[in-house]
Amino acid sequence: SSTIDTTSMNHSNYFCIGGGGSSTSTCLTRELNQLPMPNREQVGQDLYGINSAEGDIPVTPELLHRLEMEVRKLDENSCDRKAYDRACELSPSYVYKESFRTMFLRATEGDCKKAAKRLIRHFSTKLRLFGEEKLVKDITLSDLDEYDMESLESGGFQVLAEKDLAGRSVLYGRYTSMRYRTIDNMLRALWYIWMSILEDPVNQIKGVVAVGYEVGRVPLDRFDGLGEGEGSFEMYNADGGFDRDLARQIVSVPLSVPARPVGYHLCTDSQQWVGILNMIMVTLCKFIRLRMRIHHGSDQECKYALMTHGMPTGSIPVDAQGNTSLTRHMEWIENRRHIDAMKDS
Repeated sequence: SSTIDTTSMNHSNYFCIGGGGSSTSTCLTRELNQLPMPNREQVGQDLYGINSAEGDIPVTPELLHRLEMEVRKLDENSCDRKAYDRACELSPSYVYKESFRTMFLRATEGDCKKAAKRLIRHFSTKLRLFGEEKLVKDITLSDLDEYDMESLESGGFQVLAEKDLAGRSVLYGRYTSMRYRTIDNMLRALWYIWMSILEDPVNQIKGVVAVGYEVGRVPLDRFDGLGEGEGSFEMYNADGGFDRDLARQIVSVPLSVPARPVGYHLCTDSQQWVGILNMIMVTLCKFIRLRMRIHHGSDQECKYALMTHGMPTGSIPVDAQGNTSLTRHMEWIENRRHIDAMKDS
């Protein structure tokens, strides 16, 4: 099959499409160029959805044993380890299920030390969000309360109806569509979405791509969390239109589930958003930072940039006028009801 030489791509706008020569873009380009060639190629392949690794890591009894040894090395008095130990007491079969542990090994590409830390963090975050009674069960829609469901149905986070060029699911986010009474409502909804995505082994193996889409007619400086039409409600805890606490805490979910995000595309027509995103980028770990791209321009320009990265732009639920559609998202939720019904039965 034909391939694209990602090493020859123009990296001057590699980090901010239409963003000019920002200092963040320059620093990241330099950081990318310092990588060994195979690592640099992998970053490009992850982002463009080409030559994505088809193979799975071999999960052997020896690898699972090494994972358990790494877990035992972790501080028994830490909150994360205590939550993990409590889960083991409640249901060893759930915690030690091979398919469950395999997800964490896939997320860390077989790094047992990282997988152990992610595994115990998983139960610590899950305990805080859902309580002990739901610690050792797969979370279903029936585990979300009324306000959690309002957050889920707001469409602030959605799974796009189509996958990208590499066959990976795409997690779509639109901050100005998010509605929540408390931050935990949004975090529980996001937890449910992530774990639903990870039911597909393809996403465990190949990773997941995320698209943030802040293009349209809801500028950040006017955003007050109020929806349009009947049934909307205030976004409490908003601070001048941008909830910094939410921005900080929302990262805890992908860091606590067995996910391997391999590409982040942040689209906006607002220079204000570019400034915020550039500030966020410099605080991120190197793996994420190198796989993040800011696309600055109109709806048409941003969707074209996404298309060149293998994204299914026809599934982006925002039209050229900035109107957001929830039709496919509500269909996804209804489909999940049927899937969850089989789990709960």
